Amino acid sequence: MKRQTPPADAVTEALAAAFGAAELSPEAVSPGLLARVPLDRLQATIDGLRERHGPVRAVRRHRELYQLRFSRGTELVWAQLDLDGRLSTLVTGPGALTARAEGVPTQGRMPVAESLRALPPPATPDAPSAAAAGPRCAAAALALRRLVGAYLAAATAAALLPYLTGTATGWLLLTAVTSVLAWYARTCGPTHALPPWFRALPLAAAALAVLAGLRALPLLGPGLPWDVPGLPELALFLAVSGLACWTLPRVRPVRPAPSAYPLTLRSPLRGGCFAATEGGGPALNRYAQESLTPGAGRTRRYAVDLVQLGEGAQWRGRRALGLAPAVNERYAIFGHPVLSPVDGVVVAAVDGLPDHPPGMPSVDHPEGNHVAIDTGRAVIVLSRLRHDSVQVRRGQHVGAGTPVGAVGNSGDGTEPGLHLRAETRTSSGAPGGVGDGVGLPFRLSELRRPPHRGSRFTLPD
Repeated sequence: MKRQTPPADAVTEALAAAFGAAELSPEAVSPGLLARVPLDRLQATIDGLRERHGPVRAVRRHRELYQLRFSRGTELVWAQLDLDGRLSTLVTGPGALTARAEGVPTQGRMPVAESLRALPPPATPDAPSAAAAGPRCAAAALALRRLVGAYLAAATAAALLPYLTGTATGWLLLTAVTSVLAWYARTCGPTHALPPWFRALPLAAAALAVLAGLRALPLLGPGLPWDVPGLPELALFLAVSGLACWTLPRVRPVRPAPSAYPLTLRSPLRGGCFAATEGGGPALNRYAQESLTPGAGRTRRYAVDLVQLGEGAQWRGRRALGLAPAVNERYAIFGHPVLSPVDGVVVAAVDGLPDHPPGMPSVDHPEGNHVAIDTGRAVIVLSRLRHDSVQVRRGQHVGAGTPVGAVGNSGDGTEPGLHLRAETRTSSGAPGGVGDGVGLPFRLSELRRPPHRGSRFTLPD
């Protein structure tokens, strides 16, 4: 009698059993896979994922792959069973996209090549080591700690000053100062890199300043006189007002050419909470600021950098496990799938560049591994992808939502993140003309406003 092919949900059940059990049973793995990968290495892979993400909660189909949902994160897996219902292929991380794209036979058949992505790929000679990045990351973490201390000191001073003035007019001016500083800190501050409570700190200071009105106004007592404010209050109010007047127009994106109509893209990241670390006007976006320098290019003027804010008790809404860890895997976005935001033709697909440790950006290859898609109206560039994760080739037609790779740290970024931009089409001799066009403004269809630093959004899978 002819043996039946395992049903589609059998893979889900096999993965749930393998990742849910304390120890992997050798009966759950095909002899062919065990001949290539020892059982202890398979167990080490499972233990490593559980150590990073916590215990597995659910397994489900995710397009043509499988998604493992842990208590503190998710992981994409490509898995197949042999005819006896045992695991014959197991690929995790970006390698899962590679295995699927390479045309591994559908389940129920013996695969052409069994593979396992159990350990990180060996270090590329051109890639700096994590040990070399350690001092730079330690310096970055120290700078962030000092920034947190400075914000704490500023918030404390702004909250207390309204209680020290001797006039109701002075209280009114200092309360306005505190409110403006709260707006400035939440708008221009690196809220993505600081602890989650930082976003509430400026608002708490403003609330305390308003409460000082109980002393200044005749509510619970005689109140303070409405006299001419003191020179310190007036000078501080004028200085902060000048800061606000200088910052406000620089928060808005640079005005584009009249013919540069804003593009609408789908988010290339889904299945989590994400934040923009760069985007908006020169006060919020270093790319926009650099484009205003005489002689500088305008390709990245409207570019956006995106990171992920991890979920669960371990991540607690942070982008990384620590202020500036020296290992890419400790950033929530590293390895997250990247989808095409548009329909179009791939005009550039570069892979093979190593992922650099945080704090050591690539100077020779600023784009890193990247994919560029021509929509017929503009070129959309997705940069800094993970090594060996690009899933499309030049000349391929892709639709919005097509997997193109995974987030890495292969370009000129200081930490893992996705660099997204739109630029005009060009007929230069460069591969795909990437980097030769003029930057174009765009917005994400899932957001009401164009993305800017501090923008946060949560999207389902």
